[in-house]
Amino acid sequence: MKERLVKIICWLTLLFSWLTISPLFIYLARKWKMTGKKTRILLLLISPLMLILYLIVALLVMQGYSDYQRKYRFADNEAIERITGVAFPKVDIIDYQKGGSSFNGDYSDELILEMEEELSESTYHYLDSIISTGNSEWSKCDDEYNYSIMWGNGLPAPKGESEEDDGMFSLSFKKGSKIINLSSGSW
Repeated sequence: MKERLVKIICWLTLLFSWLTISPLFIYLARKWKMTGKKTRILLLLISPLMLILYLIVALLVMQGYSDYQRKYRFADNEAIERITGVAFPKVDIIDYQKGGSSFNGDYSDELILEMEEELSESTYHYLDSIISTGNSEWSKCDDEYNYSIMWGNGLPAPKGESEEDDGMFSLSFKKGSKIINLSSGSW
């Protein structure tokens, strides 16, 4: 009877350690010779603690991918050209400020980009002609050019962006400067 009670206590201890502290489960199962090696490994892999660890790793990977997407989504000249309709030289990220995210996923990030070369005079003339029509998202104040667009909730998305996403894109730069201030986000 005593031997049976000890065996039940051992199994309960193993079960408890499997649910809470998986490495302890492996140690005790091996020490008490309660399960085979393959069974111990299988039980370790499916233990609640390991499942929680898998979940944490998956969430960290998804967060890292999301952060990467947010930082580099508009950080190249092709994306800027696609949205604004104006040719830009290659750009490099100088600074990135990740904006906080709200509960529903809204965020606003700030990027400072540097163009590899200044825009040409013909590009500035083209921008001035677009601005003079008044039918564009481009504007100019003194020698600073600005572009701003929002989409979603019935507002049309720019070329290459999903109509289902709510987004915003804003950039500004001074004439003769290689620095672009870019804001992007979701609302």
